[in-house]
Amino acid sequence: FGSSSLGVVLVQHRDSAMAEDWCAAATRRVEKGSDGVWIRFGPKVDDSLMSKFFSIRFNPITSGAATVMLFGFVIVLLAIGVDRKGCLITSSEEGSDIFRESACYTPKIEFSFWMKWVADCFTWLYIGSQDCWVVFLAVLYFSRFGDMKLGKDDDVPEFSDFAWFSMVFSCGVGVGLFFYGVAEPIWHYVDVNRYGHQWNGTKRLPDNERAQAAMNLTWFHWGLHGWVVYAVVGVLLAFLHFRKGLPMTIKTCFYPLIGERIYGFWGDFVDSISIVATTMGVCTSLGLGVFQINAGIRKLTGYPNWIKLSYYNEANFGEWSDRVDSLEQYYLDYPVDSAFRSANPFRTEDGSIHIGTASRIASFVDTNDEQILIIWLITLVATVSVASGLQVGIQSLSMICLYLGMFLMMVILLMDDTWYIMNLYTQSLGYYLWDFLRISFYSAAFAQSDHAASEGEASWYMSGWTIFYWGWWIAFAPFVGIFFARISRGRTIRQFLNGTMTLPIAYNFAWMAIFGGAGLKMEMAADKFGVTCDTEFSRANVCRVVERMRPSGYGGNPEVFCSTLTKLSCRGTTDMVFDVLYQYADLGPFMGVICLISLILYFITSSDSGSLVDDIVSANGIEEPPVVQRVYWAFTEGAAATALLYQGRLNYDAPDAGLRALQSASICVGLPYTFLICFMCVSLWRALQYERGELKWGESQFKHSVLDVGVTAYGAGEGTTRFFNLKGGSLDFSRFSKFMFYIVAPILPFYNVTAQLTKRTAGKSEGMLSPMTWALLKTLFAAAMFYVWFILVLVDYVDVDADAFTTFGAVIPGGQWTGTAWSAPDASQHKVSQRYGMYRRYPGEVVDGTSKTALDAQVTNEANFFPQYLQAGSAYSDSGAAIGQVGDRLGAPLHYAVIGWYLYMTFACLLMSLRNQVRTTYGLAGNIVEDFFAALFVYPTVLMQLEEMVASAPDLESKQNKIDAQVAEKSMATSPPMESQDA
Repeated sequence: FGSSSLGVVLVQHRDSAMAEDWCAAATRRVEKGSDGVWIRFGPKVDDSLMSKFFSIRFNPITSGAATVMLFGFVIVLLAIGVDRKGCLITSSEEGSDIFRESACYTPKIEFSFWMKWVADCFTWLYIGSQDCWVVFLAVLYFSRFGDMKLGKDDDVPEFSDFAWFSMVFSCGVGVGLFFYGVAEPIWHYVDVNRYGHQWNGTKRLPDNERAQAAMNLTWFHWGLHGWVVYAVVGVLLAFLHFRKGLPMTIKTCFYPLIGERIYGFWGDFVDSISIVATTMGVCTSLGLGVFQINAGIRKLTGYPNWIKLSYYNEANFGEWSDRVDSLEQYYLDYPVDSAFRSANPFRTEDGSIHIGTASRIASFVDTNDEQILIIWLITLVATVSVASGLQVGIQSLSMICLYLGMFLMMVILLMDDTWYIMNLYTQSLGYYLWDFLRISFYSAAFAQSDHAASEGEASWYMSGWTIFYWGWWIAFAPFVGIFFARISRGRTIRQFLNGTMTLPIAYNFAWMAIFGGAGLKMEMAADKFGVTCDTEFSRANVCRVVERMRPSGYGGNPEVFCSTLTKLSCRGTTDMVFDVLYQYADLGPFMGVICLISLILYFITSSDSGSLVDDIVSANGIEEPPVVQRVYWAFTEGAAATALLYQGRLNYDAPDAGLRALQSASICVGLPYTFLICFMCVSLWRALQYERGELKWGESQFKHSVLDVGVTAYGAGEGTTRFFNLKGGSLDFSRFSKFMFYIVAPILPFYNVTAQLTKRTAGKSEGMLSPMTWALLKTLFAAAMFYVWFILVLVDYVDVDADAFTTFGAVIPGGQWTGTAWSAPDASQHKVSQRYGMYRRYPGEVVDGTSKTALDAQVTNEANFFPQYLQAGSAYSDSGAAIGQVGDRLGAPLHYAVIGWYLYMTFACLLMSLRNQVRTTYGLAGNIVEDFFAALFVYPTVLMQLEEMVASAPDLESKQNKIDAQVAEKSMATSPPMESQDA
């Protein structure tokens, strides 16, 4: 266009933007009540008491699906219980090892395996994505969008800075700091990690360096990478809700990408999974947290139990002898071969009660009752808090929690070695910044692989620590992100990132330096002065000379420092923080009480904020949902945690097995959420571009989404007072049939689009080929890639020759067989199996009663080899000695499929290039990365998009020609008359 034409276009663009906001269609649906499926009855939602207590507003599909998934999962865990024949163990019988069926809690084993599989296979994804998110938020912080309000331009923050930060911190990580603040640095210090592992039986690093490495790992897990997921979800949702008026649910995050399609099946599905992930996470934290609260209560009372009797032994047997029958029933319910039952008979040989065993079961059952009581006390208080509203209950409790936490930190800082802690904070900050890039990208590539050196880092470290944390943070992202968004109205994006990234991380680091530093100091001092696990209660009061004191020769009387040293690594995780606090003489018990109160209040704030988030999402994003629904979700969390805890009393060896299984499942949910958060980053940036007018909504998009296959499961009718507004779904048979056809025949639309696009371009020949010939060749090449991929993947499932081998060298007369090869003075021959991939260790089926000794002899017996070559079922051991056959192959050989998948990637790249060409030709929003992933995963709908775009091109061109004509006409009318040639 010329300058005048460009001006007209810009004016038209401005007028269009002023006429209708880019979120106008979505907000209209909110106003008309069709922003989701609703069940509504009772008074209209407002600030009145009648509305809060007697109205009902929720999405039955989202709420129902989440409830069914959550309690269905819990019921499955309860129904399976301890499988008495779930595992095989090795039993020594008459000098031979025999496989025997053994009891085990199979859900925990299975979900732990899934979590381990996620960690092993997707470490690169978790590490890489977290790093990308950190970079993305850093760019956003310093970008032109940093000053944009999360709300209208004249909105002011709803909460004071202190109240806001209190709620951010209480919801984000408050409870975890008490559990891990002391324990995690100790674990990293005494256990194997990526720095301080063992090397040939000796410590790889000096103690001081191991301690600093332990602190650095702890800071890394609780630093930028821990908070980034919350910030991404929170800032996007706060922007779309408070500034654009969209519902406060996770599905809203994808409106800038797929538009009004969020108000349907896919949106409800994402919200349902978000509710399940939130409830699972809160339920697990609540269940596991009561172990630490109970440990604190026992620490204060000094007795093993605080409900019913304080202790159980022979001295007070008369007080609890009436429980013997019920205790024996618990004992009989334990698997026969469980560790506890195997080592502790309930009755002696003469049939009398073994009081030691009975007392342990009685204490164990009472402990379980105590934990359930704590859960319901927390749940009741949390219910009152969430029912009282955000401004009263949650805000007040969060401020109290933060104040008490700061009090604990300050007391420890001043009571302990203040200058040591200040040095540690300064040193650890520098260490963290210096090591940031290396540790951020570290993926344990060698340690997790099967070729890892035996002296190196433990193979389980990444899955047990870093990836566990990343999966846990991501699984909590819907819960914490929504809560952050809810409390952040009126703040700018830069202020939001300061409050959810900078300040919490600084607070975390201070907490870890003070609590963790005090713990490391105690552990190292215990090592130095001989306090071991064999010391009574693993603690002793030690007086020692400290270098900062006056020299022993000064004044004739040396100065020493006395304190109680506890070997923390010998103590339970839940006891460590209390052991640190109790070293401070008579102030210790008082500090223990404050710590216990803080811990309980933090659990209450986690529970009530989780209940509020569940209710907000299930109510289609209402900021202040009805109280009845808040109570329902609060009790749901308590009931699920109670059920799994109660099951623990039937599993003496692992009372938290059910909760751990639930935790592992929720962490596995973090894998798909990793992809969703990546999409959220794209969605956030694009939303900000739409808001500033850098992109034009509607005209810079494809007509249909890549998710549109022509099937609408259901819809939502209009009407804000309708009791139930569910509408039936629809089927666009033409679109759906085209989608199904393009799954197997993508080449036809590929050629159509390529040909149409070629005609509309300049039409220049590609070398010696005409444009249409070039389009046909590209299509034929794409067809070859696609169909050969399909064939090779199918062929790969054909069994390979089990006896295939490769021959090396040649047989020379007079040669000798060495056990693995023929040798001769000038040449040798040996044949090696072509086996490659995963196999079972033993041939045949391994069942109860199978002799492990016989199987080991079979697979290590060299007589299994032919003298000329190694059998296809054989291999070499690490030492070079021959071992025998293995079992069946696991999975397909993957020898043809890998080639096929490479060809499919080539096809996807061709389609990516075509989509990118269509976008640039018609000025559509997007980038080549989006084009690639769309082509890779949903090629049929991508081809449908491209066909629709090129088919509508004549209309677009005609419209553009009209605009050009209008611009030219207006230009002629406003330009001055042409002067004469002479002039």
